[in-house]
Formats: sequence, C-alpha cells, structure tokens
Amino acid sequence: MRFARFDERGSLTTIELGALRSLNAALLTARYELQSASAVWDRLQCGGDVADMHEANTTFPFYGQAVQEIASGAAAYERHVALTAWRYTAAAVVLGVTVLQRVAEAKPPLAAATVEELCQEPTLGRLHEALSVPVADLLPERPHHSAVPNEREDTARRWARVRDGVDHAMELVVEIAADEEAAHPRTKDEAAGCLLTEHCPPHTDPVYHGVLEPLFKLAEEVPFDISRIIKSR
Repeated sequence: MRFARFDERGSLTTIELGALRSLNAALLTARYELQSASAVWDRLQCGGDVADMHEANTTFPFYGQAVQEIASGAAAYERHVALTAWRYTAAAVVLGVTVLQRVAEAKPPLAAATVEELCQEPTLGRLHEALSVPVADLLPERPHHSAVPNEREDTARRWARVRDGVDHAMELVVEIAADEEAAHPRTKDEAAGCLLTEHCPPHTDPVYHGVLEPLFKLAEEVPFDISRIIKSR
C-alpha cells in the first residue's frame, strides 16, 4: 500500500508528516523482506523433507547437513527481520493513532520531542492503549454513494482483534519468563511495560506470531485515515 497524499501546507506539521512517512517506508521495507525471508525458510523446510527421503538408504548425509546448516541461518534471519518489522510497525501504529486522534479532536500539533519519542518501539501496554482508541468513531462518514456497508463495525472489529492479539502476546511474555525462571515479568501488568523485541528468545515460539501481519495492515491504513479526516473539513 502506498503512503497517503498530504498537502504540505495542511493540518500536519513537518515533523509529524516526516515521521509518519519514514516509519511507513521502514515498515514496508521490513514487511517485504520478511515475506522474502519466510519464503526462503519454507523452501528449506521442503528441502529438508526431500533430504530425509534421499538419504534414507545412503551413508552419506551431506545433503541433509547442508540444508540444516543453511536453514539454521535462514531461521535466525527471519526472526531478526520480524523483530525489526515489529519495532517499526508498532511505532507507526502508536504515532499514527496519536496524530489521528489529535487531528480528529482539533488539538495542537505534537511537540518535536513527543514525535521523536513515539517513533521508538512502544511497550506492549502502550501499543495496547493505542489499539484501544476508538478509531472507527473518529473517522468521518463516507459519502453515501461510496459508503462501505457496516464500515464502522468492521473497522472496530479489526482493531479489537489486533488488540486481543497484543493482549495474548503479553500473556506469552509472562509464560516465557516463568519457563526461563526469570525474575521479570511475572504479571501481565509487568509485561505491559516490556518491549516485545526484548522478550522473544530465539529458542521460543515467536511472541509476535499471529499479531504482526494484521498490525502491518493497520499501520498502513492509519495515514489514509488521517488524510480522510483532514479532507472532510
């Protein structure tokens, strides 16, 4: 999805618009790279299955060894890209929702320091808060001729599903800490103050699984929602 068109003289400040654009470019790059990395991993998994059959009746395991060695690096790279994607995508959602809400409510522009802070990876709790903002209610009604049936309900449901996914991610962070016998976090409230990228050990199932892809979609939509609010005035 492309970035929304904005009038440089419009409602957004230069720093707000610049930050939104930069995060959008970062998350799109990471998303495309993740798709590529995942395709490599899937191909290597298939290669491993073929190697198992190929070497069932041979004493030379080099085919399988080669696949395993490459697959190990591919898996590590895929996770690295996914965590990078999470960092920029989660920040894009939090910044985007903050800007959307302040535009919808006609509040003063965000201070430069605030924008810079919002560009950093948010804690799971901060992301959950952003996903709890009633974005669907802040968006203007579309013209009757172009209205999408039940658009508000659909938008609210999609945001709620992602919010529930983040809620589940906090639960997983607590479970991983318990399995690792870590002192922190031990409660969901403590997990809310954590960064996902710091609590997703490589030997565990990805905490972001099931959440990152729908989060991508929301992050890409928010600038268009902001533009929609601005154009309605």
